Amino acid sequence: MVNACTFTYNKPYSRHLSGNWQIRTLNGEPTPDMSARIRFDPKTQQYFAYFGCNQLSGTYRDIHHTLHLSRPSGINKLCANIEDERTGTGTLGFVESWRIINDNFGVRLQLLDKSNYVRVEARLLQETENKKK
Repeated sequence: MVNACTFTYNKPYSRHLSGNWQIRTLNGEPTPDMSARIRFDPKTQQYFAYFGCNQLSGTYRDIHHTLHLSRPSGINKLCANIEDERTGTGTLGFVESWRIINDNFGVRLQLLDKSNYVRVEARLLQETENKKK
């Protein structure tokens, strides 16, 4: 006879989110600015985003791949591509979960809405790529 045990706990998975991610698509469309980034810091539970204009940040909670992002804040300077930033920050408001895909295209982060639609897809940058930016 085999006894099965089920463990239920709310351990954050945030370490898998850590790193610098290059945002490739927003709402299924290619990102106009290839410098768009998002980074998650599991130690402080903060995220940092850049969509080509302002450096934005906020806090996040991640429990069992359910993700809650606070509204991003930062210094708002006007830029030529401010619409790209508005699209990016607006898109983050729909995010409710995440998944990591590791395939022939590399390591990718997908941020999903409540219907599991991919709102943001990003590629993990290697350390050498991080230092160039």
